[in-house]
Amino acid sequence: MMGFLRDEEQKRFFYCLAVILAAASVFAMAIWCVNGYQIKQTALKHDRCVVSSLIEQGVSEAVIAKAFAEEEVTEKGADLLTRIGISEGTEIFFMPDIFKIQKGTGMLLAGLFLFLWISILALAGSFLSARERIYHQAIRIIEQFMQGDFTEHLPRMDEGCLYRLFGKIDGLANALAAGNEEAVRAKDFLKDTISDISHQLKTPLSALTMYNEIIESDAENKEAVLAFSKKTSTALERVEELIQVLLKVTRLDAGAVVFEKQSWLLADVVSRAVSELWVRAEEEGKEIVLSGEDGAFVNCDLQWTSEAMGNLVKNALDYTEKGGRILVSWEQFPEMTRVSFEDNGKGIDEKDIYHIFKRFYRTSKGKGSGTGIGLGLPLAKSIVEGQGGVLSVQSRAGEGTVFTMTLPA
Repeated sequence: MMGFLRDEEQKRFFYCLAVILAAASVFAMAIWCVNGYQIKQTALKHDRCVVSSLIEQGVSEAVIAKAFAEEEVTEKGADLLTRIGISEGTEIFFMPDIFKIQKGTGMLLAGLFLFLWISILALAGSFLSARERIYHQAIRIIEQFMQGDFTEHLPRMDEGCLYRLFGKIDGLANALAAGNEEAVRAKDFLKDTISDISHQLKTPLSALTMYNEIIESDAENKEAVLAFSKKTSTALERVEELIQVLLKVTRLDAGAVVFEKQSWLLADVVSRAVSELWVRAEEEGKEIVLSGEDGAFVNCDLQWTSEAMGNLVKNALDYTEKGGRILVSWEQFPEMTRVSFEDNGKGIDEKDIYHIFKRFYRTSKGKGSGTGIGLGLPLAKSIVEGQGGVLSVQSRAGEGTVFTMTLPA
């Protein structure tokens, strides 16, 4: 019932009002006491004067005492008082002692009501002025919210319904701000994706156009047609690969992929990842070695996780010279599963290591070497992080590289 006292300003207003009313009550009690004392003194004075006059006129004390004990009003007595000017109709002005008491009481009451008016109006004015400032501040901040500016917050330092309301409005503003930020991120994401696709398709499409022109201009030269047809086929394969990987990365970054996690034998997941890379490694004179517990399990999406692992092995093959070795090893712990991809290849320069997970980024050692399109590592990182894991890298130039994939149990 007294919940409004949780508001500090309302509590101060209530307590100050209570103090003012308590002071007014004390003042009214004092007026009542003074008024009673004055009436008593006036009555005593009047009685003394009457008694003194009667004694002077020879009236016996017994008669006077008996008269003061009488409570009955006789017709003759009332008529006598009326004839000497004392009755209910007599103006107080003609009764000096009573008029003096009334005048003094009126002045005290006027002072009391003046005190009440001034105190209550001053207190209410102070309270309402403070509230008015808060309302103007709230209106200004809410107008900023409406314009998309969420830098300021409504006052929330006190308790009470008003500040709880401000807190709810602030919460709504935070939700709107988060929505705006999400919309901006989505817009930037779409813009960057379109820019990436446009930039990456430009080169192979230009090559396709050039090959087609050469074939058309020299259609009778079978050797040229055959050669440039093969180049066209290669360029088309690159375009298809680029589009497929871009779509996967975009879906992952947009949160449109739902991972179907199950418990799999880790050896099976790794074998699936490298199944198509054994022939390439053999052709390039490189070795892929698998090492780990046969009974280790991992909770993951089989298809996506094996693709991420395959991309890491492909990256190792790209940056390892003939005779190189790629070791894929794994360990299982109660709280996580760790898979390492270690090679003894070129390594990564310090200036490149902080950028290798960016889209289309290729290290200085990979540029111009025909290695990949710069999407394998970003795709692997998105897959791992999308399943609640972590993908990290350690490398030194000329000493090889170790990628570590950690997935929760």
